[in-house]
Amino acid sequence: MKINFRHIPAALLLATATLPAAAQEFRSSYFMQTSNFRHQMNPALLDSSYVAVFLGNLNVGTTGNIGLKNFVYKTDPAVWGYELGTFMHPSVSAGEFLGGLHDKNRADVYLNMNLVSVAFKALGGSNLVELNLRSNTNVSLPKELFEFMKTTGSKEHYSLENIGMRTQNYLELALGHSHSINEKLTVGAKMKLLFGAAYADLDVNRLDVTMNGDQWRIQGDARLKAAILKSELTHEGPDKNSEDGRPRVDGLDDVSFSLPGFGLGFDLGATYKVMDGLTVSAALTDLGFISWSGVKQASSAGDYTFDGFEDIHVSGDNKENKLGDQFEQLGDDLGDMFALYDDGEGSHTQALAATLNLGAEYELPYYKKLRFGFLYTSRLSGLYSWHQGMLSANVRPVKWFEATLNTAVSSTGWTLGAAASFKARHFNFYVGTDRFFGKVSKEFIPLNNLNANVNFGMTFPL
Repeated sequence: MKINFRHIPAALLLATATLPAAAQEFRSSYFMQTSNFRHQMNPALLDSSYVAVFLGNLNVGTTGNIGLKNFVYKTDPAVWGYELGTFMHPSVSAGEFLGGLHDKNRADVYLNMNLVSVAFKALGGSNLVELNLRSNTNVSLPKELFEFMKTTGSKEHYSLENIGMRTQNYLELALGHSHSINEKLTVGAKMKLLFGAAYADLDVNRLDVTMNGDQWRIQGDARLKAAILKSELTHEGPDKNSEDGRPRVDGLDDVSFSLPGFGLGFDLGATYKVMDGLTVSAALTDLGFISWSGVKQASSAGDYTFDGFEDIHVSGDNKENKLGDQFEQLGDDLGDMFALYDDGEGSHTQALAATLNLGAEYELPYYKKLRFGFLYTSRLSGLYSWHQGMLSANVRPVKWFEATLNTAVSSTGWTLGAAASFKARHFNFYVGTDRFFGKVSKEFIPLNNLNANVNFGMTFPL
């Protein structure tokens, strides 16, 4: 299997527009008493005994402030010979395209899939052993990059910042314990052994693009680190070497199974009952790191020329210029713009994206089956940081059924979520969403923004 690095910049654009569904912790369940996996947001909330295998908890979705409609447009088949074109198509005006973007365009993807989990009572509290598959992918692209692509030549100089893509994929073996100190205070902690499978980080600190005759002069600092299973770098021909002789990176090949990363993480949390009906909570999760070995490293040449973006559309009767072909051609041009050259192999230690959760829950004194909660979440991850405030209403009218409805405002917009949990004697099934899907394409890709997810799972009480 070969992975082409020349198309990584185009993959950023495609990812920003069409990222597949994946997500993180299911925040709608934070205040649900029947949720067995809310301890993933606060280990002090581990309070029941259960077993889960394979699909005990599966959370899939996306977050972002843009969607498919920002990058893909309908064209007139009678004129162009095909129905869909990218934002670079001449029938799409610069004002229409750029007017729908933000100064910082972002897309975040998180996968959290429980493979096996066992929780039990012992040692004066609740204990946990679980194995999860985790995947975190983040993309950040500035509006000025798209302005340069769409209106090349309208300005003589562009200064591009906040460009990046990072993906981190690993297995997580967690050991947890929660303990009630007294009737008011409960504390919890987890230790997590991390086994990394794939990691890549494209970081563009600076990219100055200046008109120089009929070419563009690029002065930049773009760096790529990648440790994807076991793999080897491939290079383009010697004519593509940098002035200092470094070969230009083409991609990864000879990919086979390996776990090049190993790390350690911790979750810490507590809940405190302020008075009857009012409980506050706080947690810091994913405090830790993963050390990667055999990291492939590449960087830009520092000062080079770029011919600009070619005409990626074909008019007339050519019906073969499909949308994927247009993005591939766009990727070739972006690969020239973000030229990367081999810096050899090394090691790299990467911090996890830590998350702060602060919660407050109030139980109505005249109807204790109805509770209201507020949860503030802050993901601390540099360029990819985000923040959210969520207000929820939770009701448990009978012992075997619980439901929640919530609304939230975050760095990527306003969302509405809901969940339902059915807790029978021999099983607990739940389903819900933090972010309802808005308008989607026929392929179920969000059109307006990437704030969408779904969560479901089943556990068996012990």
